[in-house]
Amino acid sequence: ILTSQGIIPKIVILGTFVVSGTGLLGLILGVLGYNETEHKWKSITAIVVYIVGTLLYFIFGYAVMVDALMDIMSGLIPYPY
Repeated sequence: ILTSQGIIPKIVILGTFVVSGTGLLGLILGVLGYNETEHKWKSITAIVVYIVGTLLYFIFGYAVMVDALMDIMSGLIPYPY
């Protein structure tokens, strides 16, 4: 809905899918590779990078989404004069 209104560019939605898909793939490979490798730190690093990246993604993504929704809603709510 927000992309069809021109509020959020379509590239942002594509970036969302790319970031979340890549992060999820890293988490899955990190968990699956934990028992298979002798270098446990590589799997732990993949899991930590996923968790930190997801937290940062949601913090910044939430801030942008709230700002966009506030701009939308401010035009719908009448101001008392």
